[in-house]
Amino acid sequence: MFAVGAAASTFGSMVGLGGGFVMVPALRLLYGLSPAVAAGTSLILVVANSASGSFAYLRQKRVDVRLGLLIAAGGFPGSILGAIAVAKVSGFVFDTLLGVLLIALALDIVINNEKRMHGRDEAIHLSATGSMPVWRALLTGLFVGFVSSLFGIGGGVIVVPVLLYFSNLPAHAISATSHFAIVLTSPVGLLAHIRQHDINISYGVPLVLGGIAGGQLGAKLSLRLKSPLLIKLVAAALIIAAAFLVLRHFIK
Repeated sequence: MFAVGAAASTFGSMVGLGGGFVMVPALRLLYGLSPAVAAGTSLILVVANSASGSFAYLRQKRVDVRLGLLIAAGGFPGSILGAIAVAKVSGFVFDTLLGVLLIALALDIVINNEKRMHGRDEAIHLSATGSMPVWRALLTGLFVGFVSSLFGIGGGVIVVPVLLYFSNLPAHAISATSHFAIVLTSPVGLLAHIRQHDINISYGVPLVLGGIAGGQLGAKLSLRLKSPLLIKLVAAALIIAAAFLVLRHFIK
């Protein structure tokens, strides 16, 4: 479990998605956990990974702190709504909705990413970039919190594309800011799942250790990747995760 958590966390930290989008399918396929328990247990990794990654990114001065705080402010009520909704969603609907979401995001990134990346300056200082409007950041946070609590994957699958499409931040700053927003919002979803007893404690410690180790490693590895490759990794990861969710219904 430590190795699985570390691998998911490393990749999640590299692309700013928190690792949960890898762990939920893995917990379903490899360990046979129910959707609710897989989501709740995965959030342990998301919190540990995002905390570790955020610390590394903050030291590297790659986080747009103001924008991350605004997203988190919208994420708090969204997390509560997501925790209420997940109790009413069946396993089949859970997997289907998450798979559709991941594939839609991946296709959009593949089709539209190049024109959105055109003119994006990698070396520009964060203080020189235009920030997202407050209302848009709050709405993003609301949706991020909802998705995070509903699926247990953290909010990176929403934050990364939104910041890519609607901000002027460099790609590596997008990953860093996404991690910072996730670490502020994901604990709310985790507490909601704990209250509903949706946590497998025996997996908790190795996931936390793996999340911490992977978060630090992923943040360092991301510095070695150019933006086009980083964005392609995001799209590939989303498609792979969606495929795992579909396969779960055929693998017993």
